[in-house]
Formats: sequence, C-alpha cells, structure tokens
Amino acid sequence: MRVIVHGAGGKVGAALLAQIAEAPDLTLGAAIRGRAELPAARLSGDVVVDFSAPEGSLALLDRLAGSDLPLVIGTTGLGPDHLARITAAAAERPILMAANFTLGFEPFRMAGAALAAALPEARLIVGEIYSIAKKPAASGTTQQLVAALTTPTRRPETDIGRVGDTPGVNSITLDLGVSQITLTMTVRSRAAYAAGALSAARWLIGQPPGLYSANDMFRENP
Repeated sequence: MRVIVHGAGGKVGAALLAQIAEAPDLTLGAAIRGRAELPAARLSGDVVVDFSAPEGSLALLDRLAGSDLPLVIGTTGLGPDHLARITAAAAERPILMAANFTLGFEPFRMAGAALAAALPEARLIVGEIYSIAKKPAASGTTQQLVAALTTPTRRPETDIGRVGDTPGVNSITLDLGVSQITLTMTVRSRAAYAAGALSAARWLIGQPPGLYSANDMFRENP
C-alpha cells in the first residue's frame, strides 16, 4: 500500500514517515510538508494521510479534485466551513476523519459513556493535558468526549492543562462525592497517533465514498 503523507514536516508527520519505512506492507508514495509543495506534488499512491492545518486540508481537497483517492484526516482545529467542505468532498471519495487516532481511544470513549449512563447522579469532568504549544481551548478530543457524554440534564465540566511537550493525556472522571472513578488514556508519544492513522488508512481502502469516523472502523473490527 502506497501512502501519501500531507503535513510530513510536523511531529505526527515525522512519526508517519518512520512507521511507513518500517512496515513491510507500506511504501511512501509522497511526503508533502505543506501547502507550498502541493501544486508540484506527484500524488502517486493508494491513500492520503493528512496531518496538516485546517487551510492545508482544504488546499489538499482542491489538489485531489477529480481523483477518488481515499483520505484520512487527522488535522485538528477544523471549523464549520472546513467540515462542510470535507463532507461535500466525501461524495467522491471515502474520507475518515477523527479528532484522536490513538489506538484504544474508541473503547476508552465507549467505556466512559457506559459508566456515565450507569451513574446518572455523578458529576462528570473531562480532562486533558497537552503540550504548552497547543492552543489553550479545549481540544477536538475533549469536545468529542463532552458531546458523547452530554444529555438533556447533564453536561460535563472540562479541566484543561498544558505541560511541557506532553503528547496527550485524556481523562473522564465520575465524581460521586463519597467515591470517584477516573478513566485515563495516556499517549506515550505521537507515534500513537501515526499508528492509529495508518490502521485507519488500511481499513479505508476499498470502502465506498462517504464520511467515516474511527468508530465505524471499530464497529467492524471490535
């Protein structure tokens, strides 16, 4: 499988290149560092993995117009306009987009949702700790967890932290006053995001056009 990496100059991009080089079933189709390289890039591959920036993802969609190459998007910070463009592009190609590609994230999210449903009286707190270089606003992962845990009568609080070069620590806490349950997912390195994205790329090839999530892949391969 030939993988085209867009955003190859970033930290996750570097991890993607390293894992592609080591995987016996993968070869590198192209390494595109950013938007400036897109016009001249030779898009020879079976799937594209994008870890760039919101405007970079839109530029990539423009560059891919007319092809049906599957696309995995791990770019964060996407707004409504970006999401609308991505949704429209999914009519001509399979696109799998996720806020967090860490292996194990979907079971972590599902376990938190099951506990929250079983304990409707618990106070919910969704926490995150990321690198100080990350924006202070809640990450896409936290926003996704809050949405999954919100009900008409309860919305989780958030606890946002920024420390050093932390790749990512996400938590779901259920506080019952006299007791507390905390689920924590710790990312040891950005290689975790790359490994999950490449698993998604393998799964996406052969899927019909449409917009997919990591949960679609997990439901098929529990």
